[in-house]
Amino acid sequence: MFNISSLLMAAAGLVLAATCVEAAPMNKCIINGAVTYQQRPCPSNQARKPPTLEELNAAEKKRRAAAASAASARPGEVASAPTASPGNFSCDGRQYCSQMKSCEEAKYFLAHCSGAKMDGDKNGIPCEKQWCSR
Repeated sequence: MFNISSLLMAAAGLVLAATCVEAAPMNKCIINGAVTYQQRPCPSNQARKPPTLEELNAAEKKRRAAAASAASARPGEVASAPTASPGNFSCDGRQYCSQMKSCEEAKYFLAHCSGAKMDGDKNGIPCEKQWCSR
């Protein structure tokens, strides 16, 4: 009798605990170069100022110049059009490298789809650890 009643009490406790727990959002933080996941917001040592329009335009111009020079450095390849050709990729809401199947797919999503989170170091090369190693 002692075993059954203690087992029932433990089960009731687990059910009560499971109903009281609310799912808290997880935050992916980079602290001292290490990736951590935590429920509270990532710590910030400095106040972050939003970029100005001039800074954003300069960064975009630099990114486009780097892409153009990379394309001209490979004369044997034909530059692809910004739209997807039939049978290629399409924006379907995927955002992360773990959802990609190739480097080409990751590059398409980074260039054409909003919300893509595949270029952590902002160098224009997506999924460097998973798909697009140098």
